[in-house]
Amino acid sequence: MPKRQNNKKIKVMDTTFRDAHQSLLATRMRLDDLLPIAEKVDSVGYWSVEIWGGATFDTCLRFLREDPWERLRKLKEVMPKTPFQMLLRGQNIVGYRHYADDVVESFVEKAIENGINIMRIFDALNDFRNIKTAVKATLKHGGKVETAFCYTLGPIYNNNVFVDMARRLEDMGADTICIKDMAGLLSPLDAYDLVSRLKKAIGVPIHLHTHDTSGMATATTLKAIEAGIDIIDTAISSMASGTSQPPLETIVNILRGSEYDPQFDFILLGEIADYFRNVRRKYHAYESEYTWIDPNALIYQVPGGMLSNLATQLKEQNALDRMTDVMNEVPRVREEFGYPPLVTPSSQIVGTQATLNIVTGERYKVVTSEVKAYLKGLYGKPPAPVNKEVLKKVLGDEEPVTVRPADLIEPEMQKAKKEVGDKAKSIEDVISYALFPKIFLEFAELREKGLPPEEIKKPEPPKTEEAGPHLAPSEFMVHVHGETYHIKVGGKGHKSEGKRPYFLYVDDQLVEVLVEPLTEVLPSEEGKIDVKALGQSTRPKAQEEGDVTSPMPGTVVKLRVKRGDKVKAGDTVLVVEAMKMENEIHTPIDGIVKDIYVAEGDMVNPDEALIKVK
Repeated sequence: MPKRQNNKKIKVMDTTFRDAHQSLLATRMRLDDLLPIAEKVDSVGYWSVEIWGGATFDTCLRFLREDPWERLRKLKEVMPKTPFQMLLRGQNIVGYRHYADDVVESFVEKAIENGINIMRIFDALNDFRNIKTAVKATLKHGGKVETAFCYTLGPIYNNNVFVDMARRLEDMGADTICIKDMAGLLSPLDAYDLVSRLKKAIGVPIHLHTHDTSGMATATTLKAIEAGIDIIDTAISSMASGTSQPPLETIVNILRGSEYDPQFDFILLGEIADYFRNVRRKYHAYESEYTWIDPNALIYQVPGGMLSNLATQLKEQNALDRMTDVMNEVPRVREEFGYPPLVTPSSQIVGTQATLNIVTGERYKVVTSEVKAYLKGLYGKPPAPVNKEVLKKVLGDEEPVTVRPADLIEPEMQKAKKEVGDKAKSIEDVISYALFPKIFLEFAELREKGLPPEEIKKPEPPKTEEAGPHLAPSEFMVHVHGETYHIKVGGKGHKSEGKRPYFLYVDDQLVEVLVEPLTEVLPSEEGKIDVKALGQSTRPKAQEEGDVTSPMPGTVVKLRVKRGDKVKAGDTVLVVEAMKMENEIHTPIDGIVKDIYVAEGDMVNPDEALIKVK
């Protein structure tokens, strides 16, 4: 290798605790599986460990039923030597919409107070107006700022464009600047050229983040090192490659004995790799066939986590054979939307719309609330002009906004504090509620039961056939709205006030379900489950012209009409959440709302009539 420009050994950030399991295991790694190895990871000598942010915050509350703030504090207790780094989506923070400035400021302050040292801050559209508040808050509260630009491909992008972005980020006060290659699109030669240009143009250290989705990550990282990159991202080998980061041990072995050698202890790395190799087996259910290397990623540019979500959505509708059609539709939608980089939340916005276009059989017949917000400018300025026909079809005569989106949002923290009331035990809880109101309330209710994960006992193994007949299976893998859950039936309790408690383990987390008498599961004469007793949906199948349906499985989050309302074809009558996006559902005809078969919070399927319009 040529002589390194700054003649220093390479610095490494480890992604195993965050991005690696987000990319490979649907972000399902539990704190209990991170703590036992944390001390050894702390001893490696990393420049930083990515510990938090991205989807980890959402997933802790939504699925793992863990307090993300407590996760951060507990890991910091056993990892005092290594700086903690997190991924912050600018004005989106760790969510999927823009939040008010006071929420951003409060989040950053408490994140640093609880253990975060370095904030990697980016905006999905590279609209740097959307990261200013987070940058200022990080500097104010003593954190280090790593600003990032999202690397992507397209006719409006080249290395000159990215160098200009880096200059602007340096001017904002960045301590380091990251090339964020979230879909594994950066080729080795382009990496060498880009890093070489950046080293001449800016004076702060440069950090490379890439994924191995297309199979180029190791070569790209090595060429970036040759060009003078200061910091690289890797994952331990047993949690690396595919849609994750390049493998640490491979990179270190290649560099061994050179001036780039970080001089890590290979025996220690082997122990960490062995640990995660065993732990990963526990989460096999969350891996999909789309987490491996796929050179076609250079065409559709969708990050790996989004691929598995799209596949699951299509599978639920018996439409997995349309996956190729959806993948071909993604670049078309992206072009019409002004070539946004595909990273959360823009990847969800584009990917979900592409799916809807294919599943419904008509492009933009159904659009999500987020698509409307994007086209209206509420996520920021699209990198290139949006297709005028699409803009007209979705927004009609409504004009997009041109101001910084957060300038339109009233302060939210005081409102959140008032709404959450005594469910919040700390300011961190108020922030969690402000970010994810419904999810936090569900989490707080379970927390009130006083059953932290470490005190939950696993259910007894299911009885064998020799022990007696089964009325139903006691263990399931359940697929709901793009997510997979491991369900075990732990038992049932005594009836009280006409209800019987059933104890289920959802991903090993205890959940108590109170069942009404009419939905009690009863055996029939043949010793099988009485299907009528299971509380199956009583909604009619969609058959008539005025039956309003959802294009995909989801949860009703808003009803916009009531019985007797007059509606016109195209009016929004309800909103269904699927794939973390809100889909506005419209009436197909003019008429009067005769029947409503759903309530807010109900789960729905595509073949059901949700509202009947006559």
